[in-house]
Amino acid sequence: MQIVYDSQNYHVIEYSGIDGFEVTNKAAHVCAYFHGPVAVAFRDNFAKVIAGKSHDRFGRRVLGRFDSMMTLPTVLH
Repeated sequence: MQIVYDSQNYHVIEYSGIDGFEVTNKAAHVCAYFHGPVAVAFRDNFAKVIAGKSHDRFGRRVLGRFDSMMTLPTVLH
Protein backbone atom coordinates (compact mmCIF):
# COMPACT_ATOMS: atom_id res chain seq x y z
CA MET A 1 0.00 0.00 0.00
CA GLN A 2 1.44 3.35 -1.03
CA ILE A 3 -0.10 6.82 -1.12
CA VAL A 4 0.68 8.09 -4.61
CA TYR A 5 -1.32 11.32 -4.45
CA ASP A 6 -2.50 13.44 -1.53
CA SER A 7 -4.14 16.85 -1.50
CA GLN A 8 -6.61 18.74 0.65
CA ASN A 9 -9.54 17.15 -1.19
CA TYR A 10 -8.41 13.76 -2.53
CA HIS A 11 -5.94 10.99 -2.02
CA VAL A 12 -5.01 7.97 -4.09
CA ILE A 13 -3.60 4.77 -2.64
CA GLU A 14 -1.98 2.12 -4.83
CA TYR A 15 -2.05 -1.55 -3.86
CA SER A 16 0.68 -2.61 -6.27
CA GLY A 17 0.81 -6.31 -5.40
CA ILE A 18 -2.80 -6.79 -6.46
CA ASP A 19 -3.21 -4.08 -9.14
CA GLY A 20 -5.59 -2.01 -7.05
CA PHE A 21 -6.27 1.68 -6.45
CA GLU A 22 -8.38 3.42 -3.84
CA VAL A 23 -9.49 6.97 -4.65
CA THR A 24 -10.93 8.99 -1.76
CA ASN A 25 -12.85 12.26 -1.70
CA LYS A 26 -11.87 13.58 1.72
CA ALA A 27 -14.58 16.25 1.93
CA ALA A 28 -17.43 13.84 1.13
CA HIS A 29 -15.90 10.96 3.17
CA VAL A 30 -16.39 8.46 0.35
CA CYS A 31 -14.08 6.37 -1.80
CA ALA A 32 -13.94 4.00 -4.77
CA TYR A 33 -11.76 0.96 -5.32
CA PHE A 34 -10.50 -0.15 -8.74
CA HIS A 35 -8.73 -3.44 -9.38
CA GLY A 36 -7.55 -5.62 -12.24
CA PRO A 37 -7.58 -4.20 -15.78
CA VAL A 38 -9.42 -1.05 -14.66
CA ALA A 39 -6.67 -0.34 -12.11
CA VAL A 40 -3.96 -0.91 -14.72
CA ALA A 41 -5.65 1.58 -17.07
CA PHE A 42 -6.11 4.05 -14.19
CA ARG A 43 -2.41 3.74 -13.26
CA ASP A 44 -1.26 4.36 -16.85
CA ASN A 45 -3.51 7.40 -17.31
CA PHE A 46 -2.77 8.68 -13.80
CA ALA A 47 0.98 8.69 -14.49
CA LYS A 48 0.55 10.57 -17.77
CA VAL A 49 -1.80 13.21 -16.41
CA ILE A 50 -0.05 13.96 -13.14
CA ALA A 51 3.31 14.44 -14.84
CA GLY A 52 2.13 17.72 -16.36
CA LYS A 53 -0.34 19.13 -13.83
CA SER A 54 -0.23 20.94 -10.55
CA HIS A 55 -1.54 18.78 -7.73
CA ASP A 56 -4.51 20.96 -6.74
CA ARG A 57 -5.73 21.34 -10.30
CA PHE A 58 -5.28 17.63 -10.91
CA GLY A 59 -7.48 16.68 -7.97
CA ARG A 60 -10.39 18.89 -8.86
CA ARG A 61 -10.34 18.40 -12.62
CA VAL A 62 -9.33 14.75 -12.95
CA LEU A 63 -10.19 12.95 -9.73
CA GLY A 64 -13.43 14.93 -9.43
CA ARG A 65 -14.67 12.98 -12.44
CA PHE A 66 -14.74 9.87 -10.26
CA ASP A 67 -16.94 11.42 -7.56
CA SER A 68 -20.07 9.68 -8.84
CA MET A 69 -18.33 6.29 -8.45
CA MET A 70 -17.27 6.98 -4.89
CA THR A 71 -20.01 5.27 -2.95
CA LEU A 72 -18.04 3.48 -0.24
CA PRO A 73 -18.07 5.43 3.02
CA THR A 74 -14.70 6.05 4.62
CA VAL A 75 -14.47 4.81 8.19
CA LEU A 76 -11.77 5.48 10.74
CA HIS A 77 -10.94 2.68 13.14
